[in-house]
Amino acid sequence: MLKRQMRLGSLLLVVLLVLAACGGQPTGSPGNEYGSGGATEPTTAPAATQPPASDELQVDRSRLSRELRFFNWTDYIDPSILEDFEKEYGVKVIVDLFDANEDMLAKVRAGRSGYDIVTPSDYAVEIMWRDGLIAKLDKSLLPNLKHIDPDLLDKYFDPGNVYSVPYMYGITGIAYNRSFFPNGVDSWAALFDTAQIEKYRGQFSMLDDERETPGAALKFLGYSLNETSPEALKKAQDLLIAQKPYLAGYNSSDVNRKLASGEYVIAHSWSGSALQARNGLGDEFSGNPDIAFVIPKEGGMIWMDNMVILADSPNAYTAHVFMNFLMRPDIAARNAEYIGYLSPNVDGIKLLPQEIIDLYNEGFAPNDEVMKRLEWAIRNEQTAAFTDLWTAVKGE
Repeated sequence: MLKRQMRLGSLLLVVLLVLAACGGQPTGSPGNEYGSGGATEPTTAPAATQPPASDELQVDRSRLSRELRFFNWTDYIDPSILEDFEKEYGVKVIVDLFDANEDMLAKVRAGRSGYDIVTPSDYAVEIMWRDGLIAKLDKSLLPNLKHIDPDLLDKYFDPGNVYSVPYMYGITGIAYNRSFFPNGVDSWAALFDTAQIEKYRGQFSMLDDERETPGAALKFLGYSLNETSPEALKKAQDLLIAQKPYLAGYNSSDVNRKLASGEYVIAHSWSGSALQARNGLGDEFSGNPDIAFVIPKEGGMIWMDNMVILADSPNAYTAHVFMNFLMRPDIAARNAEYIGYLSPNVDGIKLLPQEIIDLYNEGFAPNDEVMKRLEWAIRNEQTAAFTDLWTAVKGE
């Protein structure tokens, strides 16, 4: 999914219990190692209202709007969930799509976007609340927050979750077709070593993202994906420029479809996009059972996307009702099963079918060993250099 970004809590602890019960390989609890994610210094945000003790939200239907506009990543919600919300509350949810946080931010900053709810990645949440683009949440309208893994709350980008609640999270690595790679893939060299990529010139892609793709290059070169020294950035830029003639393109929008169809044999991919390529996506397209996913030995990125309400939304009450609906365990489970990304909803995870748990165990979700090789992408004054690097690479 996307141009999209990213020390998680113990979400996978629930998966651990399910896997243990089913004989699968256990996943670990990443919270102790990745709780602060190596991200920017925590900052103090204004206090938000607290959730109610009751389980159910008593919806005042007289306050609901007729429509709600949702600005979301591509292939990032089960359409039937939108239909069910409309049936239950009479509110039509209109979805527009973006493929990169930077594109979303540009549109929202321009004002009068018309959107109510947006799903920015971790670092983008902090940018948005600091710039006054999003509203503080009324947690009395979000009783289903109790289903969210507490170790995924109170992160560096929104202390106290004043402005955001987790939507989905994922990891970024390599998706590949096992029929072309019968011995598997274990290194970023599969996407950067010219001797290897010559064999599938024009049949692979990198994400169209100014942090994801330079970050992958930096990991291949032995650096942190957050390294900003001029020497490291110059090496990463040179590597990406050398790779560029072999690419089918920079793609964050339909990697899933092109992997599933065989147009791509390998790709830089988000885990959920790779799982969509494996399983298909509802009525959109069929899956390819040969698709596998791996975090290379050099490491990859971990990230979390979040739901926020825009400060200029005229439908904030309805937006809260919708967010609370998406955090219902049965809805969260359906959504995770459909889109392939990892749910922060601990009670929803318990409802996932065994075939999804098996795919997590196969590598579409991180275990203990993989977690040690993942980093969050931090944003600070120094990381602004990635914009210049990406501009130079794209313009070459």
